[in-house]
Amino acid sequence: MKRKLTGISLAIMMIISAVAGCGSSSGSQEDKGEASAPSSQQASVNENKETAQAASGQEAAGDRVNLVLWFGLSGQAGEIVQQAIQNYNDSQDKVYVEVQYQGSYEESLNKLKTAMRTKAGPDLVQIYEAGTRTMIDSGFVIPMQTIIDAYGIDISGLEENLLNYYVVDGKLYSMPLNTSVPVCYYNKTVLSQIGYEDGPKSWDDIGDISQKVIDQGLAESGIALCSNLAWCFEQPMVQQRYPMVDNDNGRAGRATRSTLADGTLAVDIAAKFQEFVTKGYTANVGFTVEDNRAAFWSGNAVIMMDSSGSIRASLEAIDGAYELGVCEFPGLTKDAPNGGVTLGGASIYVCDNGKGDAKNEAIADFMKYLIDPETQGFIFANTGYFPITSAALEQEAVKETMKEYPQYQVVIDTVHNSPNMGFGALYASLVDGRAIYVDYLEKMFLGEVTPKECIERSVQEIDTLIEEYNEIN
Repeated sequence: MKRKLTGISLAIMMIISAVAGCGSSSGSQEDKGEASAPSSQQASVNENKETAQAASGQEAAGDRVNLVLWFGLSGQAGEIVQQAIQNYNDSQDKVYVEVQYQGSYEESLNKLKTAMRTKAGPDLVQIYEAGTRTMIDSGFVIPMQTIIDAYGIDISGLEENLLNYYVVDGKLYSMPLNTSVPVCYYNKTVLSQIGYEDGPKSWDDIGDISQKVIDQGLAESGIALCSNLAWCFEQPMVQQRYPMVDNDNGRAGRATRSTLADGTLAVDIAAKFQEFVTKGYTANVGFTVEDNRAAFWSGNAVIMMDSSGSIRASLEAIDGAYELGVCEFPGLTKDAPNGGVTLGGASIYVCDNGKGDAKNEAIADFMKYLIDPETQGFIFANTGYFPITSAALEQEAVKETMKEYPQYQVVIDTVHNSPNMGFGALYASLVDGRAIYVDYLEKMFLGEVTPKECIERSVQEIDTLIEEYNEIN
């Protein structure tokens, strides 16, 4: 069977809105508002979506097992992933995966909490990486490792760096689906004129580039800040293996307190953000993630730190107006230790919804399809989400994409050069914790607190969150 404001205030508002909407969801879902640039796959995607809607809820055709998947990825990338799922439905007649969009990842998580109390939840749910600890502690899920072991799913060819994030207590709790990494996009046409053809290697380079392009009239601003300020704030800490919470960043045991103020690195990062804003390096473009990205795509800004999941959309939006460069996420300083970044995106969890093991075989079949090299190659080639299956890079479609768009190589290099990938913070209050230090970064930009106070006050509030969570869970 085939299987196939001009000034600081405006800059601050732009940053805050970017945080509120990064990703295809909230929190660290760096893919929110995934670029809406035209896609060559659009017609086919819409056609498949109509087919899916027509068959929605029908378990009947040919006694197919119906799996309900709650989905939280929107935009161009979301359409591609949904198309991949529809391809599975079309490839066989035993299983049908019914995709139900639930809004953002955070909305999906909140709905799941309500539904699972009455065992009315889905069979599968797509949740962002920031929800990992919450999902593990919830009691709502069956570890993916259980399905892998019971049905002999071969994961030996999967990227260990990516799996490491989702492995807790020796078990893989979820299967990565759309995995992205933070990268630096830059206007290579402009940066080649000032000696930065290969892009910035450090945040100090970003400052130097910003000053030069403004002074020389090459662009209105230097950097359109990351679509997720919180995510970008965390990456230099991951690079230097600097924990955000205790117990080895929440991986050797449940976190009991924040460690952001234990050293000076978090303060240094906050101060660098403050420098970019106060010196006028940031693009003053509006209040949404889309405006932030549009500032870079239009050439207003020459640098943007964003998700690798936006590569294809960025290429299509720029449409040859200038040469797009993509480089690895810069270190805070040139000589700083750099163990690479941690991941973003989302993974698939198996819900313990009271239906027993009746659907587990179908779930296992679907998981085998999702990690198949052809499936992963299709998603990577059309988005920029990194394939969790190494063999996907050998797919002809991927090779052709790499030849036409060499920018994709940076995603591969980033994953392979990131031994700290599995060091990302793991604690159930992570989303709320991010909101806290973003709020204090805002106050810092307004001059209400210093970088040091920004971090110290964030720690106080995060510690309260962690303490309250641990008392009731």
